Amino acid sequence: MIIACIGDSLTEGDYGVFGKRCIANVHKENYPYFLSQITGAEVHNYGKCGYRAGGYLNHYLAGNAPVNDADLVLVMLGTNGGQKLGEDTPDNAAYDELVQHLQKDAKGPVVLMTPLHATEDPAYSNCGYAPQVKDAVAFVRDYAAKHNIPMIDIAAVPDFCAANEAVYQANDGLHCVEEGYRRLAEIIADHLKMMGL
Repeated sequence: MIIACIGDSLTEGDYGVFGKRCIANVHKENYPYFLSQITGAEVHNYGKCGYRAGGYLNHYLAGNAPVNDADLVLVMLGTNGGQKLGEDTPDNAAYDELVQHLQKDAKGPVVLMTPLHATEDPAYSNCGYAPQVKDAVAFVRDYAAKHNIPMIDIAAVPDFCAANEAVYQANDGLHCVEEGYRRLAEIIADHLKMMGL
């Protein structure tokens, strides 16, 4: 079983830096790493820090995330903004085009995921992402329903919430730390099992 993970810094495994913004602190202990441990699958991490759907589409079309051998593709984009329900944005169109490419190119199904919780506490250095994350969550939910694509609603998981930021997103209120990525992988693995994938 080969799983390809498409996404931004929350896929690549950025832990953030306490008290700072926009400084990548990527660790190998990311959700694809833990997903591989939990499922025994070969998991390819194609996450790219800072990417929105448009940037990721260009990255994909340049051949940087080959999914031809993937039995399953997981897509989690939207934390960095650009997707808005009910608006005609370039990132909405790019997301649609990317998903269509993935569906055509991969051996197995594509599963969409909503982005996870972003802090609204100004004490955290990456406070400010919450509005665009909420926009992306609404967009992905709607897109998955309209196109009949399986989805894991990470935003609806109670584990990732304001009360647990100090445990799972301790450095900056946005990126996970090791415990957060491990928990995210467990949640994804549980959902995939329930979906029969």
